Amino acid sequence: MRRYGPLLAATDALVIGDPGREHLRLTPAGVNHRNGRDLREGFAWERLSMLHLDVPTTRFRYPGLVGTIGLGILSAAIQDDVGIDPDEGSVDVVVDGEPRRLALDRHHVGGYWDRTVVGAQRLLDQLLTHPDQRILLVQPDALVGLAAKLARRAA
Repeated sequence: MRRYGPLLAATDALVIGDPGREHLRLTPAGVNHRNGRDLREGFAWERLSMLHLDVPTTRFRYPGLVGTIGLGILSAAIQDDVGIDPDEGSVDVVVDGEPRRLALDRHHVGGYWDRTVVGAQRLLDQLLTHPDQRILLVQPDALVGLAAKLARRAA
């Protein structure tokens, strides 16, 4: 599985967020909001008029590495679980004209590198406004690479 910021290429979908907790699964048919394997709700693309990520960001390129090492050192020093979980994020959606906020859990403590979020948002914007491109969701690994390219263009 390939990951870039909040995006993760699963075998059958493009995932935004932590697939073991609250996340979105994007397929050519629509967007599913899930908690682990449990479906919370699903939306056909035609019902959506907005998808906007709201996740913590940082300018540091490797935030997961620093957070993991720092928490590991702290846990070893106190010889206990420090009880720090990643900050939650969300995605604002408009479904059938009604605004909604859906929870997104993150992969690691600390923000996502801001360029990865820009790339992910640009990809969401493309999928929302260009229905013919949604078929690309059958190749989520390629889309994660595309989001990386879109982020580099934004720099």
